[in-house]
Amino acid sequence: MLIARTPSPGYVPAMDRSTPTELAHPLRALIVGYSLAFALSWTVWGTLIAEQHDLLSWHLPQALAFWLSLPVAVLAASMAGGGRLAVLQLGRRLLHWRTYWQWYLAAVLLAAGLPLLALFFARIADISQPSDVLPLGSVPISLLIETTMFWLTEEAIWRGFAQPTIAGRLNPAPASLVVGIVWALWHLPLFAIRGSFQAGLPYLGFFVLTVATAIVLGWLFTVTGGSVIVCAIYHGIVDVAFAASGVLSASPLTFWAVVGFQCLIALLLWRQLTSRHDLSEVR
Repeated sequence: MLIARTPSPGYVPAMDRSTPTELAHPLRALIVGYSLAFALSWTVWGTLIAEQHDLLSWHLPQALAFWLSLPVAVLAASMAGGGRLAVLQLGRRLLHWRTYWQWYLAAVLLAAGLPLLALFFARIADISQPSDVLPLGSVPISLLIETTMFWLTEEAIWRGFAQPTIAGRLNPAPASLVVGIVWALWHLPLFAIRGSFQAGLPYLGFFVLTVATAIVLGWLFTVTGGSVIVCAIYHGIVDVAFAASGVLSASPLTFWAVVGFQCLIALLLWRQLTSRHDLSEVR
């Protein structure tokens, strides 16, 4: 990786070069954003948990936990923290795509490389692929749907809002850690839903994997000068690659191999986050 203090020809500077966000009330914004994200999503998931335990005879559409709860939470948080200016700043991060092409490539390689590495490990260990994997023919449309969903929901609030807001008080490395811890806790009700993908995974391992992934995404967000799009591309690819390879559910060995590999990647990127004062100048 080369360090460039002078932008290369054709490079268009980010609309917001500093990843920390300037909010008039950052603490209030975080309280509002996290409170709504947890309350709204957990309410949606809670109705299904209650129905499965015969406490309700109905449940809310589960898609609302993403498509409604998180957009409402991030918009309310931005308004609470800085009003219209903060909402516009969030919009700039959501639409910020003009960054070095190397970061798009890095997002793709990091996202696809992790499941492929675990799949290679499974082949060496002679672990068979589960039967309920995503068919290869469904991968393209799944990539489009997943990337779009994460762009407008999870990446919008965790990276587009929470990461720069917390980095304004700390720095990108510990901010990524904090975001990852909260992000992992937000998923907790999914482990109580019978039939969900998360219900078949050990929560401790999922927690560690999510925190490590938040560090990877925090690095991508920082080096791109605050691009939610690049983060969404990573998130979409890695989720679809997990579904198509089946490495998370193939066996406990492959699951923990994924956790270990991601922690190693996160450790390497953590050192970059803490050793560079201005990663937006890395190319």
